[in-house]
Amino acid sequence: MTDIFEEVEEEVRKDRMTELWRRFGWIAWLVAIVIVGGVALNEFVLRPSAENAAADRARLIEDGLQALEDGRYGDAETAFTTLIETGDDVAPMASNYLARIRLEGNGDAEAARSALAEAVADDGGAFANLALLKAAYMDSATASRAELAPRLAPLIETESALGLLAEELLAAKSFEEGDYETARQEFNRLRFAANAPQGLVQRASIALDAIPPSTPASEEAEAETGQPGGDEDTVIEGNP
Repeated sequence: MTDIFEEVEEEVRKDRMTELWRRFGWIAWLVAIVIVGGVALNEFVLRPSAENAAADRARLIEDGLQALEDGRYGDAETAFTTLIETGDDVAPMASNYLARIRLEGNGDAEAARSALAEAVADDGGAFANLALLKAAYMDSATASRAELAPRLAPLIETESALGLLAEELLAAKSFEEGDYETARQEFNRLRFAANAPQGLVQRASIALDAIPPSTPASEEAEAETGQPGGDEDTVIEGNP
């Protein structure tokens, strides 16, 4: 009797599976088609398309760099402008080169600043940070330390080599504006920074040698006037 019941139950299960397959089997076929189609699309359409796009970008970068090296600024600008228009992750790098082309090739500082601003808009990438530093250097001849400091603050907060270069620029502005004590402190810190590039360390040492030494007279003058004193303002009794 048990065998009969099992046979009946098995037939019932088969009938149910047949009915389910008849009603819903098309879904399984659809899923299979989607999976196979997705694999085929990725292998034969999307992947080759992505590889071709990457190869095209690489050729444009190579062509742009070669044109820039040869002094063919028009060709270089065309290549890097095309890369920027792609809007992908190479755009900030291309904007940096475009700024150089416009400055060196065309002598157009404003156009160079515009290209750097496009790279900075990438917000946080390596080439965006580089563009931020370049733009600050371009403006450093006319901008004060107080104006440059907030612009460079996000870069300094990264505690990277670029951040140290930003600090070097601010230290140089302190020296330029006559704030020798601040400049001395900042260059001293840069000289001993663990991740400072060797060139920066050397420049910091040279700057420290160039900063006038502090004297009691200059410190007294600074306390009285609120402005850094210089050696030329110091009068030593008994000397003509």
